[in-house]
Amino acid sequence: MKIKSLYILLLTLVAGFSSCSKDEDLSGTIVDLGGETWVKGPLDDWLFDNYVSPYNIDVKYRFDRFELDQNKNLVPVKESQVIPLMDAVKQVWITPYNQLAGEAFIKKYAPKQFVLVGSPAFNANGTITLGTAEGGRKIVLYTVNSFQTSDVSEVKQQLHTIHHEFAHILHQTILYPTEYKSITVGKYTSTWFNYTDAEANQLGFVTSYSRASPDEDFVEMISTMLIEGRQGFDAIVASCPPAVQPLLRQKEQIVVKYFKDSWKIDFYALQTAVQTELNKVISNK
Repeated sequence: MKIKSLYILLLTLVAGFSSCSKDEDLSGTIVDLGGETWVKGPLDDWLFDNYVSPYNIDVKYRFDRFELDQNKNLVPVKESQVIPLMDAVKQVWITPYNQLAGEAFIKKYAPKQFVLVGSPAFNANGTITLGTAEGGRKIVLYTVNSFQTSDVSEVKQQLHTIHHEFAHILHQTILYPTEYKSITVGKYTSTWFNYTDAEANQLGFVTSYSRASPDEDFVEMISTMLIEGRQGFDAIVASCPPAVQPLLRQKEQIVVKYFKDSWKIDFYALQTAVQTELNKVISNK
């Protein structure tokens, strides 16, 4: 998922050059060529107990350039950030689906790997990438170093990203009804980032990023409805012109029906469960 933001990234590169003599020992380990050795610690044990063992999900937090876009300037994750984030992810994403669909659901459809990055990925158009889902097998989460449970907007942003990317996996497995694409047809745009969420709302979209494509619109509806809750979503609808409100309600009903027909999940019950767990994270319970 991307959000509209403009950042100035100032990098200072320091390079050191030295010559080698014939007597120098060049047999040392070489990073990224099989020379690294890792000693597992408490963090690895926690990830194994909470993700690998129960769900067969690998959480990769050690920086690996081969897992990421080679053209981006990215920052490694601070290890102290891993458990707070992944505990919140487990609580607000896995727990509600376990409650409503059973543990077999997450085990079957969850991505098999999370890759964590400390910073956002900055894009040429002034946006930043917060997360990506690759073929339903891997989710990359960015901005991990800024995650704090005391920051409600940051918590919502990260967990919105998780639900957004997982919704992509769901609709790529079972496609949502095609009539969804016709509700706001002609209003999608590749330059969605030039518009505010409020401007997008006036056209029948829940966020500005929803205007990127019908697929993004569909998953933004899901993630927004889950993270903002029924009251929050109703407030968004109420802020729209009367003629536009039925468009968002139409999208809402298709989302609810899709979850019932395709996944046997009561979406409103899932929404309530997500809100319950989200409030626990925010209040540090």
